[in-house]
This record gives sequence, structure tokens and C-alpha cells, in this order.
Amino acid sequence: MNQFAIVTDSAADLPASLVEKYGIKVVPLHVTFGTTEYADGVDIEIAEFLDRLERVEELPITSQPAPADFLAVYSSLIDEGYTQILSIHLSAALSGTCECARGAAAYIAQERGARIEVFDSCCATVEQGAMVLEAACCAQAGGSIEEALERVSAIRRTGRIYFIPDSLDNLVKGGRASKFQGMATSLLNIKIEVSLTETGAIEVLHKAKGMKNAVSHIVKLMGEQADEMGPLVYYKLHTKAYKALDYMEEALERSQAPMRCLTVATIGPTIATHVGLGAVGLFAYPEEFHNPELDGIAEYLTPKF
Repeated sequence: MNQFAIVTDSAADLPASLVEKYGIKVVPLHVTFGTTEYADGVDIEIAEFLDRLERVEELPITSQPAPADFLAVYSSLIDEGYTQILSIHLSAALSGTCECARGAAAYIAQERGARIEVFDSCCATVEQGAMVLEAACCAQAGGSIEEALERVSAIRRTGRIYFIPDSLDNLVKGGRASKFQGMATSLLNIKIEVSLTETGAIEVLHKAKGMKNAVSHIVKLMGEQADEMGPLVYYKLHTKAYKALDYMEEALERSQAPMRCLTVATIGPTIATHVGLGAVGLFAYPEEFHNPELDGIAEYLTPKF
């Protein structure tokens, strides 16, 4: 048995096969289309979610798990014999999920005497998932919870994630951009590059004319990150943005920076709701914080659509 257990939420966008392989417990967020609510990754998969997102006029609503969901998962792990749990969650700046986990963890720790460390990833989607996987590799190798916390803290500190929505339609619908901004960027073919701050909030990085220029710019930013931090591993991520991925590959072929791709991954419901279809992005962190055990994750994460 590992020294500690790993818990996360479905915003990490980890497929069931990887969750099973590394023994990770996932607490689902909820997605509501109209009057129908789904548990993310349980009642609705990413491919179905993106198909529905393409057809609806109103954005789906994403909501955090209930405290009872965390209580049940923590209790079940303690029943299995675990006395230490590392719980890694969606940015507290984007959702109340992390605070909900903290409340449940404090209650369980007091009632049952277990150590539960709740870690705010200050991110979402593949970046959060990478932290979870690195911590899970540490656990499977017999490492301590302190070693895992050190690793995920390093990735949180050095990792960079970039998104380019194809349009601002979903950000306008969600109230994160004005109708004027949405109309102006559409008419002028301006692409907005966004990232997450150190505290996990969404910020605008840059504006570029057309998707090809925008993609070239985030590849340049990743190259600068490699110049600063040394060799990187990175993920490509998207929501059915096939042409943008072609542009990205062209830009990456021109880059001389020391960085290597792990896989192409899909942006899940939590972020896809805001960036919409046709969005593309990159997430990179230093090779020194990457476990070679994870070099084969393309088999699990590359989307099948």
C-alpha cells in the first residue's frame, strides 16, 4: 500500500484509464444543460460535452461538488487503511471546490485522526492533471507526502499555461467579456491569448491578428520559458481546434528551444465552457520536475475525436 492516497476533482480532465492506473480518487464537478445535471466524467464524457456545447444557445452551468462528496471519498480511503491523503484541486480563484474540500478535510481529520493535505493547484485542466499525475507517481514509488507536495508546489511555481479562444462568444455569454469586445474581435479577426495568474485567476496576455499569429506567439512565450528555466515538457490542448493545432506544429518546428511534447490533450468542461469550441493552448513545465514514468501518457490522453 502507498504511504498516502491521491484525491482530485474532475477539472483535472484525467481519463478513467489514467485514474485507474494510478489509483486516483476523483470527485466530480457538475455540469447542467438546461434542467439536466450531469456529474462530469461520470454521466457525461468530454466528447459528448463538446458536441452539446456546439449546439446550445445558453452556456451550461458548472458547479462544485457538495461537501458530502468529499466526506465520502476521504472516509472511504481511511476505511481502506490510509492515514495520509493529498487532495489536489481546481484553482480557488475559479471555483469554491478547493474550499469545500478543505472544510470536509478538517472535519474528517478531527473525527478520524487522518492527515489530509488540501492543495490549491491555482490552475485547471491539464496543468492540474499533471500535478495529480506527478504526485501519484511519487506515491506509487513509495515516496512521502512531503516529497509529493514539494513536486506539485514546484510545478505550480514554474508551470505556464496559455489558451487562445477561437472567439469570445462564450466569454461574452459568461459575462467575462463585453458584447462590444466580442463583436470587435470577431470583425477584426483578433485573437485573445489568456493565461492563469499565480493565484489561478484568468488574465489576458496578448492580442494577435488571426489564429496563426496568436499560436506563433504562445509558442514564442513557451520558448522564452525554456530559455529561463531550462528544458521543458509540454502538452498541447484544445477543443476540436484542428487547424490551430496545425499552425502550432508549424511554429514548434521553427522553434529551437529545448522542449518536448508529451501529448495532445482535451480541455474539459470546466474551462471549455468559457473558452468554447476551437480553442487551443499549451501547458509547459521544467523537465526536472517531470517523472519519466509519465512519458507514455499520450496513449491515455490523446483525444479520440
